[in-house]
Amino acid sequence: MIKLIASDMDGTLVKSDGTLDGEIFPLIEQLTARGIIFAAATGRQLLNIEELFAPVAERLLYITQNGAHVSYQKQTLASCGLSAELVLSCLDEAASIPDFYPIVFDESYGYVQHEDERFQRMLEKFNIIHRKVPDLRALAETHPLLRFTGCDFRDTEQNGWKRLQACMGARAQVTFSSAMWLDVVAKGVSKGAAMQSIQQRLQIAPEEVMAFGDFYNDLELIGAVGHSVAMANACEAVKKAARYETRSNDQGGVVWAIQHYLREGSLCSLRRV
Repeated sequence: MIKLIASDMDGTLVKSDGTLDGEIFPLIEQLTARGIIFAAATGRQLLNIEELFAPVAERLLYITQNGAHVSYQKQTLASCGLSAELVLSCLDEAASIPDFYPIVFDESYGYVQHEDERFQRMLEKFNIIHRKVPDLRALAETHPLLRFTGCDFRDTEQNGWKRLQACMGARAQVTFSSAMWLDVVAKGVSKGAAMQSIQQRLQIAPEEVMAFGDFYNDLELIGAVGHSVAMANACEAVKKAARYETRSNDQGGVVWAIQHYLREGSLCSLRRV
């Protein structure tokens, strides 16, 4: 019996136009009534996701900042920050990466130093709740931070991620959630590690958990659960790792699969061959 369902956001539950399928809200109410917890597992910040899920925000468990922060019922269950030294190293490397804009996050806000027009459009598109500061380095030296993020206007796998992985990979977790967004969090932090911690805390077995994902930063998450579901639009690595496959994010694949499970009691017909 499923007791917890976790879903990635962008490319998974969130459509390409940045909206949520309206059916998710009554579905979450239905899940809650059945004693099933719904978790948003995302690289986004908590305030952003709470706004997105406003009608049912108090019902959700939140795995945010790619696993660096976990909260449930207004309580922080886990929070794992980046040291000032690591953030400063990221900023030093980022300064010479072309077409790359850094953002640093605490539990509530993102902080940026530069806001040219195209970067501002990305901040607005992904509803990143942020503040502009004169010096990110000065902020990092005095303010606790959870995550370093880069908005990369070149293919980040060959640009920003490649550079930061080379210089930071031994000391931190460097991942990318799309072709233009990368994240650096503390070593060992991931959505999957957060899920394992939640399972232990709530005494839920992996076989009692379903999870949906589409990109590389979801691999640890789907590897930590018994019922892993890839989106039709997922990258090949996620499809190979998942037990099941559902429709694409733009076809409402998460809602469709959950409704299928509630109706049939199983995801067997979605099994990948």
